[in-house]
Amino acid sequence: MISVLIPTRGRPGFLREALESLRRQTFPRFEAVVVEDGEGEGLEVVAALGDPRLRGLWNRGRGQVEARQTGLAEARGEAVLFLDDDDLLLDPAYLYRVWRVLSREEAVVYGEGVLLLGLEEVPFAPGEVGAWLLRENRLLASGTALPKRTLLALGGLDGGMGDYWDWDLWLRAYKAGLPFRYLRGRGVGIRVHGGNQSYGARRAERAYYLERLCAKHGLGPLPLKDHLALAREGLGEAQSP
Repeated sequence: MISVLIPTRGRPGFLREALESLRRQTFPRFEAVVVEDGEGEGLEVVAALGDPRLRGLWNRGRGQVEARQTGLAEARGEAVLFLDDDDLLLDPAYLYRVWRVLSREEAVVYGEGVLLLGLEEVPFAPGEVGAWLLRENRLLASGTALPKRTLLALGGLDGGMGDYWDWDLWLRAYKAGLPFRYLRGRGVGIRVHGGNQSYGARRAERAYYLERLCAKHGLGPLPLKDHLALAREGLGEAQSP
């Protein structure tokens, strides 16, 4: 089974769409672990859908990383897949494709997709993982999966990394020599808005966590970027290594 970890806070409409994208998946053996980090709207959405594959929990801590840690502790599946409450799985066979890889090997599976800016779609194709991972985070957190035991063996999720919890995890997996398996195609939809862009209201906070990430992994100073900026730049000039 795949456990899909979804932290949520104050976005019940988006959350419903994210969960509906899961319910359209052709792979039936999944659970969605929705962790409420707000006032309870997400739990109401889960209850209203009435699907036994969807579980709602209160966050045992505070914040997005702690919410994922709560979900991870409760996950029953052999594999864990991350999905933000405002994102979507666009390919109905996406979970099946993830499972097909993870049933054969221990790996990090990640996809490509589109950035959703209102009615505009911007293609986002990270390319095969290489040394560029030490310079920029092209991986989409939503849609990325790995075995639960592997995630725990890597040390779990580091709450001290804040917005860069995902890049920190990818770097630890990369340095441990784990293979990264790339799922091509229009697999994941990522909504782009002020709350998840580097030039948004939380720019200073994001810069602070980027400095912490760079210090932890010895990366040196790096510019603050988000996935839209990477897409506009051509993702590192045509997927340079």
